[in-house]
Amino acid sequence: MSGDEGGSEAAGDDRGSEAAADGGDPASPPRPGPDALYGPNPTPPQLENGAGWEAEPLLVSGCDAYRDGEYLYQDYVYDDHGADTRTWTSGTPTDAATLGGILSQPTGDYCYPNDPDRYGYNAADLLEFRARPTADGVAYRVTLNTMLDPDAAVVAIGIDRRDDGAAARTDWGYGLGELGAPVDHRIVTWGRGAELDGDRLPDDRFGVDVRRNQLEVEVPLDPGAETWRHYLVVGLWDDDRHGFAEVARNPDAETPGGARTGGDEPPVFNVGFRFDEPFHRNLGLLDVGRGVFDVLDVTGIGHGLVDLVLDRSPRVLGEGNWREHGQARALAERDISAFHADVDFAALRAGVDERNVPETGFRSLLYPSRYYLGEGIDTDNDVLQGRIQPYNVYVPAELEEPAPLVVLLHSLSCAYTQYAVYMPSLVRQISEETGAVVLMPQARGPGRWYKREAELDVFEAWRDLETRFEIDRSRVTVGGYSMGGFGTYMLAAQCPDLFARGFSIVGPPSEDPIEGLTSGLLSAPPQLTGGLLGGEGGGDLLTLFSPGPESALDVASNLRHVPMLMWNGGGDPLVPLLSPENYARLLRNHGYRYQYDLFPVATHLSMGYRDRWDRIPEFLARGRVVRNPRRVTYRQVPALDHPEVGLVHDGAYWVSDVRTRPGERSGLVDAVSLADGYAPPETRTFRRYGRTPQRHLSRGLQWETPPVDARRSPENALEVTLEGVRAATVWVAEAGLDVDRELTVRVESDGEATLTLATTSGTRELAVPAGESTEVVLLGDRSGGSGTVGVS
Repeated sequence: MSGDEGGSEAAGDDRGSEAAADGGDPASPPRPGPDALYGPNPTPPQLENGAGWEAEPLLVSGCDAYRDGEYLYQDYVYDDHGADTRTWTSGTPTDAATLGGILSQPTGDYCYPNDPDRYGYNAADLLEFRARPTADGVAYRVTLNTMLDPDAAVVAIGIDRRDDGAAARTDWGYGLGELGAPVDHRIVTWGRGAELDGDRLPDDRFGVDVRRNQLEVEVPLDPGAETWRHYLVVGLWDDDRHGFAEVARNPDAETPGGARTGGDEPPVFNVGFRFDEPFHRNLGLLDVGRGVFDVLDVTGIGHGLVDLVLDRSPRVLGEGNWREHGQARALAERDISAFHADVDFAALRAGVDERNVPETGFRSLLYPSRYYLGEGIDTDNDVLQGRIQPYNVYVPAELEEPAPLVVLLHSLSCAYTQYAVYMPSLVRQISEETGAVVLMPQARGPGRWYKREAELDVFEAWRDLETRFEIDRSRVTVGGYSMGGFGTYMLAAQCPDLFARGFSIVGPPSEDPIEGLTSGLLSAPPQLTGGLLGGEGGGDLLTLFSPGPESALDVASNLRHVPMLMWNGGGDPLVPLLSPENYARLLRNHGYRYQYDLFPVATHLSMGYRDRWDRIPEFLARGRVVRNPRRVTYRQVPALDHPEVGLVHDGAYWVSDVRTRPGERSGLVDAVSLADGYAPPETRTFRRYGRTPQRHLSRGLQWETPPVDARRSPENALEVTLEGVRAATVWVAEAGLDVDRELTVRVESDGEATLTLATTSGTRELAVPAGESTEVVLLGDRSGGSGTVGVS
């Protein structure tokens, strides 16, 4: 794809970076993207330090560090699923409330009691562990991801002094049973109590901070300059048993569930010090059959029958979906001895500064959100509510900063780990061939369709990433598989000034499949999208649709400067061929650049299974973000805005503050700057056959430079078309126009509107009548008034 519409492709405009700290100057042009992308990270309570603690958090999961005289271990989040107790022939526990997503199921099978006010379905989720020597012994601090009740969770720390002459125990007591990890000391704390080796500690030796989700305990042990091995487990506190709450087969309001019938797994939801959690996919025919069987056998009868004759092999399709596969298998085998931290107290006393973080490849990172959406997990709507959220990143072996960025969005029913588990070659090819850092956000859940909190998550993770790496904002692209492809269409259209290019693999153009098939003429009945299969509170049968399904067809007009690559399969039953065909036709009718590759024998999952992606890295590498083009087209759809989380899509480039007229579904601004003259690009369609990565037919549209004689003469003039718009703002200098000379403004509008001409010195409002009108203004003249040359 080549060509340019009389505009400029930026080499590196970083507008807004200096203004990010104070939220931007109201007298300056708007920054690309939402406010969530700018400014410093917040410090939510979980990341605050109380008295005696100084080190900044690591926020790299599965890693540790020595900082400011403290040892830190950063755990994963939402990995609190306990032991692997089920097989693919085992039915789901009755009344279990868990996060959805067939392709992002954890290996562990424990589920919380059905008391969200106490447990939040996340109460035993370890976030961070710290240790430091004190004058009276050793102080420990454990931060949980969710704490609604100080006594909901219990933490046990096992200490092995590494003294071969001492007798150590592997049954830690407190209902834990055999753990396979020999310890000399056991520290147990549950918020309002703490014990060392079975003896209660004085009240001034432990504490709980519900606001910060932190448990602290100081024990009278003296490690001197020795290295002591530490283990850590988290479960639910049972005051009656004075220990870890026993896990039953099925949960109720007070008892956790997920235990295997006749099983003897420990009542542990989360294990610390896991430095090598694996990624691996199980996608053979038998594995896929397991997943399908698990969904279809809603009665559980089939599971019981098949379980009598088949082996008890793992049920999940992917290992590492929530970074807890190793944990789940170790708990099932009652041996957590591989998960430990050897804390060097000599290094702590010497103030050693050391970070044990991988430099390249996949990493699981955490970011702090600016928005409080709740605590724990909303299992009705499949939303991760906490302020600490996960995302994956891939760093190329030869990183050169500022680096390109690829935002890679996950599929429906998947998690931030999707590409590491199921399609690692896609990530590696993109990153290693282009030198790009690849960002893979969680989007707050498995099926939020990149709206509201899911869209917010993408930009907040991006903001956090830029605190760790220097990103070249002129080389940012976006892509995704299936629902991630839909997210690509939506984010690129709503924020076109952020992205150079987009690519969609088997992505639908609409959340509602009927809209995609009919180009928006018809929609699925609300009983389907808002009842049986989705809606507020989740679907009655499955949750496939979010409340108020959205369509990328509505905003495709915004993609004038963002070329798109689309791969779809001829045998795809989930995204039938007609849907991407309709989207490609829409782009062609707009005269926009795109390439639509049809793979005749591919299905919805087969391309992901093959994991071969020739040509995608090359397509991405050619892209550059257009900053100030000479023509801007932007459609504003009020229904897509979520101002409660700072998401208002009201313009791009040098057009901002677009307001749709009451009674209209959307408002369109099409503005052309004649500063350099103007000619629309020549368009050429193409059709060709290809063999890589498999046989396909490519169709699309390219731009070519128009003939010189087709270009209009330059003038200090602006031409604007308004449809359904009551107000809009144009930033004159950014459009390439001279603010110190007379400016001619020609407007065609289907109704009365206000057009604001903005500069860094001030604004001038023009009252635009319905029909065609022309005004000449001198923006440097602040005495008021403007000369009307003609109105028609």
